[in-house]
Amino acid sequence: MIDDLIAKSSIGHGLANIRENGIDAELADLAAESAEFAESAPKAKHRKGTSPTARTLAECRKRGWIAQVVERYNPHAHVLVDLFGVIDLVVIVPRADGRPASILGIQATANNGGTHAARRDKIMAEPRAAQWVEAGARLELWSWAKQGPAGKRKLWTLRVETFEQMLESARPA
Repeated sequence: MIDDLIAKSSIGHGLANIRENGIDAELADLAAESAEFAESAPKAKHRKGTSPTARTLAECRKRGWIAQVVERYNPHAHVLVDLFGVIDLVVIVPRADGRPASILGIQATANNGGTHAARRDKIMAEPRAAQWVEAGARLELWSWAKQGPAGKRKLWTLRVETFEQMLESARPA
């Protein structure tokens, strides 16, 4: 009875094929089936790189600063919302001379295709950005770009622009 059940099962079918065609032929058939399956299976999604916010958070911590991400995801609108419209991270920057630490707000972006300039315009258009600075905090725009000589490995480089520099560049000459 057990032999009949095995013979009717897929295992029994495979054993019968091995007896009839030999193990090498059965292994070749299995390899062909798995190759067909691999081709028809959905492709794995491309892994996205590290976000500018995560890169900035890591850089702040590397410098010994206390940093916290303050942008949040609004699931209803499917968008990220910045603190006061322009701040992705709030950072406590200690001073080496013993004076009180300073507070820094950072807008983080990847610098590809003019996003640095677009974020600068966003900061300059937001009235709360100026109020943040007037209240005694600092505000900076950090943009990340892969740069390096032609033919060489490209490395992530940081460009920092302070709120004061943004004001200077916005003034007519």
